[in-house]
Amino acid sequence: MAMVLSKLMNKVEHMDITLIAGEGGLANIVTWVHMAETVEASDFLDGSQLAITTGIGLKSRDEIISLLKAFYEKNVAGVIINLGPFIEEVPEEARQFCDENNLPLYVVPWKEHLAEIMHICCYVLTKEEQRMLETSAAFKNAIFFPKQEELYVVPLSQRSFRVKWNYSITVMKIRTPAKNKEKRTDALCWTIEKMIKHDNKNFAVFVNEMEIILIFANITEDELLEEVKKVQINVKRLLNEGEKLYMGVGRLTKSVRCIYKSYNQAKSIQRLQARGKIQDDKIFYTSLGIYRLLMGIEDREIMKEYYSNTLKPLTDYDAVNSTDLCSTLR
Repeated sequence: MAMVLSKLMNKVEHMDITLIAGEGGLANIVTWVHMAETVEASDFLDGSQLAITTGIGLKSRDEIISLLKAFYEKNVAGVIINLGPFIEEVPEEARQFCDENNLPLYVVPWKEHLAEIMHICCYVLTKEEQRMLETSAAFKNAIFFPKQEELYVVPLSQRSFRVKWNYSITVMKIRTPAKNKEKRTDALCWTIEKMIKHDNKNFAVFVNEMEIILIFANITEDELLEEVKKVQINVKRLLNEGEKLYMGVGRLTKSVRCIYKSYNQAKSIQRLQARGKIQDDKIFYTSLGIYRLLMGIEDREIMKEYYSNTLKPLTDYDAVNSTDLCSTLR
């Protein structure tokens, strides 16, 4: 479950809640809401949460700043301070700190009910999680049960993924010495989602049998190359010692109905990398040359495309010039 902070706060804009600092962090990703009244209580935060405090555990203005610094160190997405008997106003130094570190800081007067704000935010985040789970389930059906269109065409359309859009699938697998490989894969998947969330809404990312499956939709070839390279660079930076990334990128499809072809291409590239058959930088189907033919030999459309791009100019030349270059090549 995750949502851009600015979008989440739009859900409570009817309440008296005001952004007073840290506007540069409004694209932060929120995963949940957490009350934290003291620096010690901030230890329970684990990042990307919206922290709320009434200041009941604070004794001075300096402790307000210390609490905000603790929140920042825990990588919270934003902070809501409930102004009232415990915190009458936010010190200027606190505002400056939040502005300098792009930590969104909101204030809410005591008359507003924090419980209602938390209820709305938690409800929205839960619905977002449900939406993501249903989206990933529909894409899995499109990949593994392409003939059963009722399992994915309508569900994806309801979630703004159009049938006639183009789609490309990236398959990533992490070789890791970590004892809990599933947890490590899930963590990287979550990081990738946060990485992409504020830049591109036409995407989905999820884990399936220890693979991270990343789907981009309604995108140009150049945009796809740029997005995937960005992901590859950032994921490699996050790898621990002894970890290795293998990934492949399938070509853009004509519609969601043939998304399984892109998955099979991406999966084949990822496997070739894992076996040491191709270099790590050869991740795009469109740049694999003869491997494209070998990977897609069962797909006549791929064979026709390869023929048109490589051999047809030679046969055309023979026909025009009465030469026999094709026989020489054979």
